[in-house]
Amino acid sequence: MIQSNSDVPISEVGRASKTILLKQDVLILGGGFSGLSVAESLARGGIHVTIVEQGNRLGGRASTGRLCGDRARKANQLGTITAWLEKSGNVTILTQAELVDLQGHFGSFRAKVRKNDGQTVEITPAIIVAATGYQTLRETQGIPETAAGIIYLPEMGKLIDETSGEKLFLEGQHLSAVTFFLDAVNDDIKFDAVNVLEQAIDLVERFTCRVFVICRDLKVSFDGGERLYRKAREAGVLFFKHDVPPDFHLENGRLSISLPDATFVNDEDQQEITLASDVIVLPETCLPGAKIDKLASILRIPLGKGGYLMEDNPQFLRIRSARRGIYVTGACRFPQDLSETRREAEAAAQEIISLLLPGTYDCGPVFAEVDAKKCALCYTCPRLCPHSAITIEKYAEHNIYRILNSGDESMQNAARVEPAACYGCGVCVAECPAKAITLHGESTLFNFN
Repeated sequence: MIQSNSDVPISEVGRASKTILLKQDVLILGGGFSGLSVAESLARGGIHVTIVEQGNRLGGRASTGRLCGDRARKANQLGTITAWLEKSGNVTILTQAELVDLQGHFGSFRAKVRKNDGQTVEITPAIIVAATGYQTLRETQGIPETAAGIIYLPEMGKLIDETSGEKLFLEGQHLSAVTFFLDAVNDDIKFDAVNVLEQAIDLVERFTCRVFVICRDLKVSFDGGERLYRKAREAGVLFFKHDVPPDFHLENGRLSISLPDATFVNDEDQQEITLASDVIVLPETCLPGAKIDKLASILRIPLGKGGYLMEDNPQFLRIRSARRGIYVTGACRFPQDLSETRREAEAAAQEIISLLLPGTYDCGPVFAEVDAKKCALCYTCPRLCPHSAITIEKYAEHNIYRILNSGDESMQNAARVEPAACYGCGVCVAECPAKAITLHGESTLFNFN
């Protein structure tokens, strides 16, 4: 809880200016593709950026070779972006560091960043962007643990990119048939389909492999998805849909897959299809970052579906969090294709630039105000505020609930609403048991005379 030692008379509480000054400074948490894309746009727009990256270098997953296919080729532009950021006078880069504490509100955040050597750096940005990425787990869903011939999408992508001949080999074995088992995990994530389609086309056209794709639902709602799927079909890739998990079994030392033939209308007429291949390619399971709970607690924004930092509204406010001045982009919000990530980063950067460049922000038109003389210090409003806009501060005059307060007799605690952080939703007004909160500007906003 923020504590202010300023002697603010109660009579002046709620009369703060509706306009606040904005510092041209943004803190970006995460130095991956999303964070660096936001940083580049902001720095080119004249805004100072501080990038905090937990790893020892910028680039995130793209810098470790974990991306594949066209996603990897798109990520190659990171080298150019990183080189420009390192030379820019508008960028400060802190690697092997993480956010450990955050106080304040939009326009006047106070962040503490701790480096691996124990040094603490204090930063005072006007806006914060969370772009911390995600983590992956490798698990074989329904496949015998002792089975050989199982690899994952990043490994297959790397194998394809590093092979220059007309034949593909894995551990000395020539690969003539490859099966992709697409959606055993990551049910809502689309970039697995991007990688599978790109790799399948390469395998057929470059190495004349037979390629099978097994999936429940092929997600192609990304840029060029339908064209990519049609190209794969025309190249000879065979797609098999299933409603129940297929059966995996060993046959002559090779892992085979059996599943019902879905082309039959009647269940009693269905026959079983068996696919034998040299290798089965699986996607990695995508999970929220290891420290996402801690980050959400520090930022005071809620976790959404699956434990990711979800946006305030997925349709209209995609990049915004529940707190004004805190934006969420990239895979910490939800893993997605790099083209979508790039657009999301650009959207966040443009909104931030439009906010900061004027140098001031006009609060309202409606925001809550607390009458400190009536505040019972019950902590109802800071607990219920969905936007973390209410804190407890000290004021110079006594209030009528002095007996409930403790500490210096000349200083009394009371709730305070930060106008710049308040959305004027009225939750605190409705729930305040002491009726100490009102909506400033309400009468003028709804005056139809």
